[in-house]
Parts: sequence; C-alpha cells; structure tokens
Amino acid sequence: MLKERIPLGIICAMPEEIAALLGDMSAIKRQELAGREVLTGQLFGRPVAMIESGIGKVAAAMTATLLLDGLKCRAIVMSGVAGGIDPALAIGDLVVAQRLVQHDYGRLQADGVTPFRPGVPPFGPGRADFGYELPDDLVARIHAALDGFKLPSLPADLVGKDVRPPMIKIGTIVSGDQFINDEGARARLQSVFGAHAVEMEGAAVAQVAEAFGVPAIVIRSLSDLAGADSHLDFGKFVAAVAPTAAKVVERLVSVLD
Repeated sequence: MLKERIPLGIICAMPEEIAALLGDMSAIKRQELAGREVLTGQLFGRPVAMIESGIGKVAAAMTATLLLDGLKCRAIVMSGVAGGIDPALAIGDLVVAQRLVQHDYGRLQADGVTPFRPGVPPFGPGRADFGYELPDDLVARIHAALDGFKLPSLPADLVGKDVRPPMIKIGTIVSGDQFINDEGARARLQSVFGAHAVEMEGAAVAQVAEAFGVPAIVIRSLSDLAGADSHLDFGKFVAAVAPTAAKVVERLVSVLD
C-alpha cells in the first residue's frame, strides 16, 4: 500500500490511452496496489497516480475505489476514447462529460429499457435522476479552461484533407458493458439519453466518485461512430485520437485544484 496521499487519480482503460499521457509524466515510480500497477509521479506539474483499469464498468469501478480508498485521491480524471452518438460529431472530436449515465442499468421489457439510477431497484415508474451530473461551478470552470482551445487535427492520411477542424462538446456520455456496433443501438442511445458519446467505464467511475464525495471528470476523444463500421474505425483511429484527450487533460487538471 502506498503511504503518501496523491491529490489526483488518473484512470485509462487501455494501454494506448495510458501511453498518450505517459510522455508528459515525470519522476515516475512503479508500484503495485491490489495487483494493479500504479504509476505515481508528476503530470503537468501535479502529483498524480495513474492506473490502467481494463475495459468495462466493473474494472473501472474497482480501479476508482483503489484510487479513492487506497490512495485517498481527492479527484478522478478518466481519459481515453469513445464512440460518437451525436450525428453532429465526427471521429477526432472530443466530449467532456457534464452528465454520465449507465445506459444498461434499468428494467428491460418488450418496449425497451426503462433507465434507473444504479443501485435503485428497477421497479415502478422510471425517474429522471438516473444520471450523474457535475456541479454547476465545476462545469463553469471547465468551460473557462477550454474557452478558445483548439484541438489538433488528425493526420490527413487518416481523415482526408477537407474535413472540418475537430470540436469539443461538453455534454452527455453514456456507459455500458457493450461495444456499440449497430446503427439502431446508436439511435436509441441518442433518443433515450440525449447521448453525445458512448463508452464502457465513465459512469461507473462517477458512481464510485459520488459515493466518496469527490469530483470525476471524464474526457473522451471519438475513435469511432458506434455504428455498423465502428469495429473497423476503432482499430484504425484509437491510437491517433487518444493523444487528443491527453491534451485536454492538461487543460482541465487545474480546475480540480
């Protein structure tokens, strides 16, 4: 067990996402916590502990608990990639979660899924408070930190020369234990949740962070568009877009001071 208190915990689900941040980290020490490798050191001038969680809500929740209970981190940042849901967004764009929802928690019936807040029995009428919202003051600080910030464009050999510059959206990210590879599922996630992006970990981290009374910011670059070709796009773009999320981490860690 590490003895020192680490102010900021960083979670990435995959090695490509860890690699995107590792080049900006200094004074790195590698230690073990509950069978997980913990990288401690300085990231953008701040002491951090960074862990690769693995994919899925359970893996992410366990990792968040290790950071918050084992290291007493006062805030969590999750950085990585996601699938785009909002048709206005494109591969290379980035979504910062103002709202996080576990889209696969609720009651499944013939006419679809009624969402519920995780941990609440999924019976009776659905309720509107099934998501995890950042506090208004933190959202305002995120907007201020990103005001005027321009994302780097993806290489032309990946996206062509005539694509618009990548954009940042502060909005809703939904999480579930499936990789979305279907146009119908993509349309449902936008219709039911107003989702801008979908991934497999962030809302579980938000659930744990809420229990510990600490903020969690989830930052996701879009590696695919969660449709029929998402399995092809993901493999092509994951390594290219992960560094975009890392650049936004640099802008946002200060809002957690």
